[in-house]
Amino acid sequence: MTLAANISKRYLLLLLFLGACSTDNEIFSMSGQVFGTFYDIKFESSQHNLKRANNEIDKIFIAINECCSTYKNDSLVSLKRDKKNTESFKENVRNYFQEVVKISVKANKTAKGFTLFENYDYFNAVAKGYAVDIISSKFKELNIENFFINIGGEIRAEGMKNKNFWKIGIENPSSNQQSIFKPFEFKQNLSIATSGNYRNPGHIIGIGGNKINQDVLSISVIDKKSTAYADALATGLFALGQINLIKKNIVENDIPALIIFKDNEKLKYFESKQWKELLQ
Repeated sequence: MTLAANISKRYLLLLLFLGACSTDNEIFSMSGQVFGTFYDIKFESSQHNLKRANNEIDKIFIAINECCSTYKNDSLVSLKRDKKNTESFKENVRNYFQEVVKISVKANKTAKGFTLFENYDYFNAVAKGYAVDIISSKFKELNIENFFINIGGEIRAEGMKNKNFWKIGIENPSSNQQSIFKPFEFKQNLSIATSGNYRNPGHIIGIGGNKINQDVLSISVIDKKSTAYADALATGLFALGQINLIKKNIVENDIPALIIFKDNEKLKYFESKQWKELLQ
């Protein structure tokens, strides 16, 4: 099944994550559905082989799904969960699995918020960020330098868009309609991932099966190199479940993070020092 969408040449227009673009250069855009969510990939037009880029993205989506989907009964992670043999999978699929494990273990040593190997509950979530990273690496192989990759809100932005910085907006988690809580510019190559239960209540479970405080709405984490690591950290921090505990972890570990939460029914946010520095 082909997962990548049809390619269209159009100027950039993305309501939630990007501002309006200038009319200097065309932007190639690929968008569609994958991993149970949306994807939106954009890069500046030039002499790039667009068909090849589309084919490579398609292959990556298929391999990541074969590796990491917790919804596919025959995926590698599902067979691992069910203690079945996984030797028949291709080497790249097995490598993807091992890399997600390594990234998640590293993040959990910092956040200590989730147990990856308890039925592999969070594996699929971290895999979205990892897919962003794999596509980013492939773009570099194809000499694509200015790009924006967004899979379900897990984002990698590199280079510039028509000599302007890429812009994103953190979604307002308390609104019934999609709206921007706060806009930002990526003035360097960065990854950002956001975790929260506000769109899918209960899909992230707190430590020891405890309920997450409903006043914790969303957590966004930035990393310079890895979207998967930002994804794992955001999920792990959110699973801590309590505002004070999350803040303490962020401050003690120098994590570039933004928390949106409620305090006496008022919407508030906390930005770490490292978050502010990366977005200056």
